[in-house]
Amino acid sequence: MKLSVFPVMLGVMFGAVLLLTGCTSTVIVDGVEYQALSKSQINHLVVISRAALQENLKKELITRQEYRYAMRNEPSVRVQYRGDRFGTATVSWRTGERLLEFRYDEDLTGEIIPKCSFATSFIPERERGIRPDKSLPGR
Repeated sequence: MKLSVFPVMLGVMFGAVLLLTGCTSTVIVDGVEYQALSKSQINHLVVISRAALQENLKKELITRQEYRYAMRNEPSVRVQYRGDRFGTATVSWRTGERLLEFRYDEDLTGEIIPKCSFATSFIPERERGIRPDKSLPGR
C-alpha cells in the first residue's frame, strides 16, 4: 500500500505559517465577533490549493491550461465564519469554461489539516461572456 505524504506536507506548511502570523483582525457575523484569518493564513490556503491542483493535473481531473491559469492568476477567496478562525473557506478560479473550487471546512487555524474538497463545474455560456447561438435547438 502506497501512502501519500502530500497531506502531511500541507499540514506542516500550514502550521509553519501560523507561527509567522501576528495580530489578527475580527469579523462580526450575526452580531457575534470572531477572530478572522490573517492575510498569511488566507495566502496559505491559496498555496495549498495550488499544490493540490498539481495533484489534480497528474490525475487528469483538470487540463494543463486550467493549471497554468490558476498558477498565473489570483483566485477568489471567500470565508464564512462560524467561530474564531472556524467555518468554511472557498478558494476558486474561473478559467473560462469551468470553475475550479476548493472548499475547506471547520478548523481553519492550521492546528489540524482542514477538511478539503475539490469540485469543478462548467460555467453557463451566458456567464462566460460568450453570446449563446440562438439558432441551436433548445435555446
